[in-house]
Amino acid sequence: MEENNKLVLAEDIKTAEPQEAPASPARKKLPLTHSLPAKVAAFILAVIAAFAFFGSAALGFLAFESNFYTTSKEEVRKNNFKGQVISDASEAANVLYQDSVNGKVAAKEIVEGKNISCITIDFSEDIVNKTWTYKSGKEPGDDTFGFYLYNFDDHFINRSSEGAAGAKGNAKVYVALNKDFTYADRYSLINTYLNLIYSMRYMTYVVAFVSLIVALSCFVFLMCASGRHQTSDKPEASFGTKIPFDLLAGSAFFILFGFAAIIYQARNREIVEVIFGLFLMGVSLCIGLGLCMSLATRIKLGSWWKNTVIYMILHFIWKCIKNLCKLLLKTPLVWRTSLIAASIFLLDLIFVGFADEAEKVIYIFVRSVLLFPALIYIAFMLRKLLNGSKDLAEGDLDNKVSTKGMFWDFRTAADNLNSISNGMALAVEERTKSDRMKTELITNVSHDIKTPLTSIINYSDLIMKEPAGSEKITEYAEVLHRQSEKLKRLIDDLVETSKANTGNLEVILAPCSVNELLSQAAGEYEQKMEDCGLTLVSEIPEDTISIMADGRRLWRVFDNLLNNACKYALSGTRVYMSLKEENGNALITFKNTSREALNISAEELMERFVRGDKSRNSGTEGNGLGLAIAKSLTELQNGKLDLSIDGDLFKAEIRFPLI
Repeated sequence: MEENNKLVLAEDIKTAEPQEAPASPARKKLPLTHSLPAKVAAFILAVIAAFAFFGSAALGFLAFESNFYTTSKEEVRKNNFKGQVISDASEAANVLYQDSVNGKVAAKEIVEGKNISCITIDFSEDIVNKTWTYKSGKEPGDDTFGFYLYNFDDHFINRSSEGAAGAKGNAKVYVALNKDFTYADRYSLINTYLNLIYSMRYMTYVVAFVSLIVALSCFVFLMCASGRHQTSDKPEASFGTKIPFDLLAGSAFFILFGFAAIIYQARNREIVEVIFGLFLMGVSLCIGLGLCMSLATRIKLGSWWKNTVIYMILHFIWKCIKNLCKLLLKTPLVWRTSLIAASIFLLDLIFVGFADEAEKVIYIFVRSVLLFPALIYIAFMLRKLLNGSKDLAEGDLDNKVSTKGMFWDFRTAADNLNSISNGMALAVEERTKSDRMKTELITNVSHDIKTPLTSIINYSDLIMKEPAGSEKITEYAEVLHRQSEKLKRLIDDLVETSKANTGNLEVILAPCSVNELLSQAAGEYEQKMEDCGLTLVSEIPEDTISIMADGRRLWRVFDNLLNNACKYALSGTRVYMSLKEENGNALITFKNTSREALNISAEELMERFVRGDKSRNSGTEGNGLGLAIAKSLTELQNGKLDLSIDGDLFKAEIRFPLI
């Protein structure tokens, strides 16, 4: 049985198709600017191309200066050798003239070991060593020179015959250079330079142009690639970018300065000087290109100037100045003025006691230049403040003091005057509003009291005129009772509103379940709302939500809001009542759609004797005290009542802290 199972399993394995491994997500291919080998290759190529450009440009310039394009090679060679020949001959002539005993030995040491085949110096008759000749034994070439040296102040120099007046003597010099430059001296170096320049006098411009294009292309590529890495498409900071840029540039400058000093010390060693010069050029190109790449990376990262020592120093100085100014501004005005006056007085004493007349004049001039604009500025600012206070005293509250150009205490004084003006304007507006509200309050109270009182008087008169036993007396008595109850409710509401506003209403706070009160209110008003054509939708959570409140007063708040909905909600719509927890508060919300257009703000709707329809003669019962009483009672219980109106949507939100 086991063997059969193994055979079946083996067949299943053979027939099963191999499942392909899930393909790994394709890695985003980054451009060439993110490749490190590409950047290294571009860096090396840029340095080599720049080296070739400067070298070929220098060769081209030397070829142009040496007239290789208009003069024969032999003539150019002589012109370039002549300066060094005159220098060596002058040095030999001077030692011969100054030392008649050992001069010949010293002169020989000067020319020996150089590519000079022979040299002859023939002095005039008044010179002791009249003729001196040196021969190296090397075969002379075609480069021969003949000239005169003239003696001025016991020193032989080369002068033209026109400029030889006043010379004490002269020396006729003949020099022939070696045919083959066997010694590594300046003659050999000049010969190598000249041969190189002559052979490349035309090609050098092509090389310079091509190398410039290559160098610029590599430079642009490196500037784009700076800060780019293989792991990210965004520029990233490296260790080098964390070093302040000016410190990095200064360090590079000192390194190059050190190399230049070494080259200067080796200036008399031609080959060493050339090698060090080429090395310095290569190092300069590498350092310069590296600094450019570092700067490009810093620019891509943003705010590169903040990572400099200069910025840090200036920022520190600026912070010190700001802190000093803040400290000075916090100092009282009298002390601040005294400090400034004492500083000026101290400077006066210093310059009077120690400065000379010219320095005193300069100091007085500078002090006057600084103080005169300051005094003019103070005068202008005081005039603006004076005009502003004058307008304020005359009752012109709309004219504000302009703070443009004002600083320190002047701006503070102007802001204070403007604040006083704003405060007075607000006070006048509040006073006008209060007077208007008092007038409206008296009018509304008079109207609401007059209506039931008139009915009571009229029906009482009718009852008195009816005969005893008349059936109308009962009808009139019912109207009389109803109007009396309405008048009583109005007076009770007035008394309760007055007590709530003055804080004289007794409130006993105790733990209260909002769920139960809202459920009771929903049960009581459900039938009443159905009679008004409304549907009550209540959203009350099952979890108990408790607050600190007075149950009777809180019930009155709910009663007023639901009663308002019955009076003013549009028939056939829904009235929403909800309860939830929000930010540590119990949020109770009442929403309904108004029957009349709510052409009034929520703030005005909270005022006493204000109704949403703004008509005291409409058929809707109410005196406009319901919302005012609800707000006052809510605030007495440490709650908050907010109203909002959006079109015909009326929304009331009550918040109480949870316990």
